[in-house]
Amino acid sequence: MRYSLYGECEGLLGEGRGPFLVAEKGSVIDASRTARRAGVRLGMPVREALALVPGCHVEPASCESPSWRHLRQVLWSHTPWVETHPEERCFWVELSGPRVPLAELRQMARDIRRGLTEEQRVVFALAKTPWQARMLLAWTRQERVPGALYRKLGTEPLALAPDLLNSGAEAIWMHAPIAASWWIPDDAKAELFSLGVYRLKDLDEIPEDVLRARFGEQARFWRMKSVEKATLRADRPPESWSASWRGDAEGVPLEQAKMQARLCVETLCGHLVRFGLAVQTLSIALWTETREIRWEKRIAKPTPRPDALWAQMAWPEEVHQAHRIWGVELCATEVAQLRPVQTGLLEPGNVLGRLAARDSASRLERSNAWDEWMARWPKLQRGMAADFRERRLALFLAEMAR
Repeated sequence: MRYSLYGECEGLLGEGRGPFLVAEKGSVIDASRTARRAGVRLGMPVREALALVPGCHVEPASCESPSWRHLRQVLWSHTPWVETHPEERCFWVELSGPRVPLAELRQMARDIRRGLTEEQRVVFALAKTPWQARMLLAWTRQERVPGALYRKLGTEPLALAPDLLNSGAEAIWMHAPIAASWWIPDDAKAELFSLGVYRLKDLDEIPEDVLRARFGEQARFWRMKSVEKATLRADRPPESWSASWRGDAEGVPLEQAKMQARLCVETLCGHLVRFGLAVQTLSIALWTETREIRWEKRIAKPTPRPDALWAQMAWPEEVHQAHRIWGVELCATEVAQLRPVQTGLLEPGNVLGRLAARDSASRLERSNAWDEWMARWPKLQRGMAADFRERRLALFLAEMAR
């Protein structure tokens, strides 16, 4: 089963040891834990926030702070299915397993905590889909979700969706409050409250034509069924999804370059196997004496085996016209998750290896037995059996003899 983990970060856009604010265009875009406990909210003017927390340090916004880079590295080390949004201070992660991966979540939280200060933290929510995970955390900020399980991953809070614990709780999402719906504008929320619409189930009972007449065409997408189908959009592949080789100043012949590309395939597969992945789309780049040649190969059957992946590669005609190659680069632009049976076959001491060893032992026993039979009956022939025509002729002769 695949689980979606949603996280919201507090204070990761800054690096202050004490209370701090991260400001952009005169407004607060992030705040430390101490500042949040003092009443600082996102979007608040900086002057108002400083009045609440005297002596609070104000930091400018940056593209990616060291704490945020540390967070991304930890997430990538656990799974490649990561979608991050630094400007919104949130991320999604997809994890697979037969049961709720609490042990992996604890380890992930410990790894994240090593790179954070006391003024920074991450809040987690685990559900079946990315939309449900975000809704669970937004709902939790409004009220306690019925049937949800709340735990601590060290110092980081975690909320587990009710339908992960009880299969009959799937209809719980229709009872989510309108106040937790981030896709509905604030002025429209206030008007819905005045009309007595407080839950998503109340919104679903309003006819669509009435909703559009009151709020406009955008109201078509406010219902839960229109927004819950959002899927994870993974970030760009990390550096471990690529492998390259660079030759000397004179270059090498094409055949030798292909040997180096074969080694790159083995390196790439070795990196991906650690995450339980296989190449789905492979981008290849070759630097020849005249120009750079790039092409993509869609793998029909994703496999973690380097020899099988190499057999599916295709070389364009222009590559065969090159005489000297200066470099090769392979990059997995799209990956596929291995099935559990494929992952199990890659582990040391797997079932396939044990079966092979047992089969080789049984073949040795049969060979020793065959030597004893040949010593006793020298005319005995191995592998001889009557074919279909001989068996049919034998049946025909037996019928005539009656």
